[in-house]
Amino acid sequence: MSLRVLTASALRTTRACAWPSRALTPHTWIPLSSIHPTLITRHSSSSSSPTPAEIIASWKTSVLSKPVIIEHDTIRPTSLRQLAMTLDKSTPPQEQDPLARIGSPLPVNWHHVFFPPMIGECDLGDDGYEMTHAPPAPYLARMWAGGGVEQNPANLLRVGQEMTMKTKCTGVDIKQNRSGDVMVFVSLEKLVENEFGWALTDTRTLVYMEKDEKKKGEGSSPPKLVKPRRQADFSTTVHPSAILLFRYSALTFNSHRIHFDHEYANKVEDHPGCLVHGPLSATYMLENLRQKLASGLVMKNFRYRALSPLIVDRPLKVCAKKMQVIPTMDADVLESYEVWVENSEGGLAMSGTVEVVKEP
Repeated sequence: MSLRVLTASALRTTRACAWPSRALTPHTWIPLSSIHPTLITRHSSSSSSPTPAEIIASWKTSVLSKPVIIEHDTIRPTSLRQLAMTLDKSTPPQEQDPLARIGSPLPVNWHHVFFPPMIGECDLGDDGYEMTHAPPAPYLARMWAGGGVEQNPANLLRVGQEMTMKTKCTGVDIKQNRSGDVMVFVSLEKLVENEFGWALTDTRTLVYMEKDEKKKGEGSSPPKLVKPRRQADFSTTVHPSAILLFRYSALTFNSHRIHFDHEYANKVEDHPGCLVHGPLSATYMLENLRQKLASGLVMKNFRYRALSPLIVDRPLKVCAKKMQVIPTMDADVLESYEVWVENSEGGLAMSGTVEVVKEP
């Protein structure tokens, strides 16, 4: 079956955003028909109005049939130097910066600064994020639930290369947490190619929940504090300043206001402050590990979950621990690591795994 193609002239892509200030709570899989009747009827003004379950079912069919989105971009040294200065806040000498050299490999997850969403302000949501794969109201509160990156060790993306990215929605799942809240999980797949073929696959899952207008102004309940199970082999502390968040938003062309507009984040979304981007936290996990890897080793598989929010100006701890390689991993895996981020109270905010192989 052939795929319909949407070119960049009609482009709308899903971009990096972060969590609302409540964490994901335990949930179970449910069919649309099994959503509790009170959830189905509470938004209906009359018996003839479509229920939320019917709205989501119709939208699910539509979003899964959207054409593949195709974008093109170039791995520019300038964008990489800007991201490097955003991550560590220092100014590297240009003559010593490997990212300024054509042919240098692109660090894992740095592709987020390319393929900016080509969407005008009039087509954004009220809070500034784009809505290409977003469900309809009332499921408007969005968080970054997790994702992963798989690299092709034999064909790494490199500075100066032309890239093509193909994006499609691969799944929509409806879940319900213990409080009875319905959550809509949207899974996306982004295939990135260079002139030699497939280079990496970026998968990400976003979760959408109902915005509760009745609780606005009351402040959100703090997520349950979950402590890491292990002691890190090595770690680093990051201080996510307002400037850091603004710069990352600018580099990724992410206009979601919860990342840079304190008044909006606090008074409208009920967050304590602006939130750290999900992909930014994931990038810090990978950078902490990348700087410790021996020469000739590359990260092949990276998978992660977002567990609770990280707040501006509150220090976070980025950790990694070497683990045993197990038989279920790919045969070429030489090293395996658990990586995670702890919030300012020592609780888990993000966790993941990384599989490392030898560069061919």
